[in-house]
Amino acid sequence: MNGLRITVAEKGSDFVGLKITPDARCVTFPMGYSIISSDNADITPTLRSEILLLIRKISDCEKLQDERVCRINKNDLRHGFPIGSILYLIEDFLNRGSYYTEKEKIIGEGLPGKISWNSTIKRIKPIVSERGIAFLDFIVHKSRIKQDRLITELHKYCVYKSFELLGFLYTAAMPDQGLINEADVKKNRAYYVSFLDSKISETHLEQNAELFVHMKNVIQNFDSEDTISSATYGTNSFHTVWESMVNEVYGTVNRSEMEKYYYPKSKWVWSNGEKSKRNAPLRPDTIMIDDSTEVKRCFILDSKYYSYAAMKNDGADVSEDNSQVSVADHGSIPGTDSIQKQITYAEFIDKSRTRPTNKCPEKYKFDPDKIFNVFILPGNVPDGNGIKYIGYAEADWNTQATEGYRKIHGFLLDTKTVMQKRASKDARQVLVERILREIASLSW
Repeated sequence: MNGLRITVAEKGSDFVGLKITPDARCVTFPMGYSIISSDNADITPTLRSEILLLIRKISDCEKLQDERVCRINKNDLRHGFPIGSILYLIEDFLNRGSYYTEKEKIIGEGLPGKISWNSTIKRIKPIVSERGIAFLDFIVHKSRIKQDRLITELHKYCVYKSFELLGFLYTAAMPDQGLINEADVKKNRAYYVSFLDSKISETHLEQNAELFVHMKNVIQNFDSEDTISSATYGTNSFHTVWESMVNEVYGTVNRSEMEKYYYPKSKWVWSNGEKSKRNAPLRPDTIMIDDSTEVKRCFILDSKYYSYAAMKNDGADVSEDNSQVSVADHGSIPGTDSIQKQITYAEFIDKSRTRPTNKCPEKYKFDPDKIFNVFILPGNVPDGNGIKYIGYAEADWNTQATEGYRKIHGFLLDTKTVMQKRASKDARQVLVERILREIASLSW
């Protein structure tokens, strides 16, 4: 298997991620990702970095939880699979060019070796007598180079299992398996984990501690497989990853603040006098505050992992209002429910509509003409800073209201660009300026 099959998801429910079988390897990128589909792609450095970025984005999305798919050989799901540790061990090994061996010097009490007077004076309380000061114990240096090679063999095992799964992304060569095999790990896993815990606690080098943590993660997950002949890592719920990425790049309000000041809430009040019951609040995906000028603006971004082409097709207008089928097929269609939610989010922070019982501080309220509602969809947008305006959605009720936020403006963001970007004021400013420009150009 020299080549790799590359595909791009066509709808929201399509699997996104990596699938390995004895006969083929396939990577599926999310909707809107700019890449040429191929049945036998060479793993170039550029393609490798894109695949690794995709894997990391899926792995880093904490909101995925049980929606993340990971299977190794068997069909059983392995939640919390340490894909990050596997990538770390491969890259660390390639950078080291060798396996870990005990060379770190440690200091301790009551060990044979050269006395460290500096450490002894700092850490050991002396005995004071008429004849002077005496130390009954000493801190000594001790090299561990001659101790048993268990840590090296564990490192060999962890590196081998990591290469078995994802090593093909880096090289066709396989490293030495070492003396420890799956049967050993299955039998002695508790001891190996305890051994690594002790190594983590006693090492003085952060780099070594990090290595041991990742080794422990692998030991805890590979304990019975002879060889990894097939593997699947990814998700059928990439809309969650899309929301997370957009929020990471463009969001300016942390989750705790959002929960406190941007979540509209509701409750039931019972006629029999019992204590009222709180309903789950509405939760906006991303709040982007622009304070680059004296006038502060609030942009409420709702990330929709949905195909723009499919959204325009006949029959694609069945939204989440009355059909879960569309949500399952396409991700989340910006239908009437979504439009109403965006209007509600805006009304909640609208100064002119804020009720006296709303105790939110003034900094979390905005003039109505400084609130903007936006749908964010994935797309292949090769120019215009990776941003394309596609129009707006509006409700058919309350047509006398004049607030601009009652129009929810739709933008495609280039999927690859969003994946590669990091949070920055410049990135946010580009989006802010484009939104304001498109809105200003409309004939109201």
